[in-house]
Amino acid sequence: MFGRAAVAVLFSISLASSVAAQQVILGILEEVSGESTGGPNSYAVRSVFLKGSAGWQAYPSNCRNPQCLKTISSKFPAKTLWTITFDGKSLGHLTAQTPREFQFYADVGLQKITSTGSIPSVGKPSVDFGGFDAAPVHRPLVANSQPYFRDPDVWKPTQPSPVLLGLLRQQFRKKFPKLCRISKHDESTLEPFVYGDEDVRLAKAYASKNGWLVARLHLSEAVDCSDTEAGFEIDDPWFTIDPEKSPRYLDSGMWLVDAGDYDNDGRSELVFSISRYNRGGYLLFYDDFSRHAAFEFSYH
Repeated sequence: MFGRAAVAVLFSISLASSVAAQQVILGILEEVSGESTGGPNSYAVRSVFLKGSAGWQAYPSNCRNPQCLKTISSKFPAKTLWTITFDGKSLGHLTAQTPREFQFYADVGLQKITSTGSIPSVGKPSVDFGGFDAAPVHRPLVANSQPYFRDPDVWKPTQPSPVLLGLLRQQFRKKFPKLCRISKHDESTLEPFVYGDEDVRLAKAYASKNGWLVARLHLSEAVDCSDTEAGFEIDDPWFTIDPEKSPRYLDSGMWLVDAGDYDNDGRSELVFSISRYNRGGYLLFYDDFSRHAAFEFSYH
């Protein structure tokens, strides 16, 4: 017979094990370009987000010194069995392990794959997925520590109606009321850029069955007027429109990786890859875009 104290301890252990079993860790299966020019590519899974009582949280990511690289790995899961997902489907499973320390700033969160067998991939390698390095690699795929991968909101590519496209362009102008471009007479200076609505081009758009829309817009030659370097075009901005046709700015310098109900709460989350100058990582949007988590790192 167990005493009350022993029963209490066993109950606590059982409860802790149950909580750990239900913990949701979200990762990204990445094809990592070779460390040297012409070196072979490899695959790894990067741990990026954790679902807790306060919602989705990002693992620490922005190391600024070598000492951080030596110690930050202790904050990541030691070993994980991942379900690899894409477009609401499971593509297979992998096991990966976190190293004792990371070698480079862009390695933070990367786990070495320890399981054998084929590694899932989708499509062909492209520089579009290579981030700041612009190396041709396969697209990143979402990895989940739990077998959750369905997309109940059914996000699909779409062509917005003229009305919705007009709302997007209005919101673009509201976000960027004043832009510049490189002077045609002096490439070291900027000049005001007066643009029309037709100059703002739709690059990508996705819609859910619930009436939500996300879209990426592009304006060629547009430069931030405060850009002292006089040369970097603005990153393509993303906007969202809710079912009541209310638009708002979401973020810039990113592209959509996938959508899925990764915490099994009945609603889909959207994962974007960050693609900015010397910056990489991932953004996760949830609760109808009212909340998000950001895992972001520098390359150098």
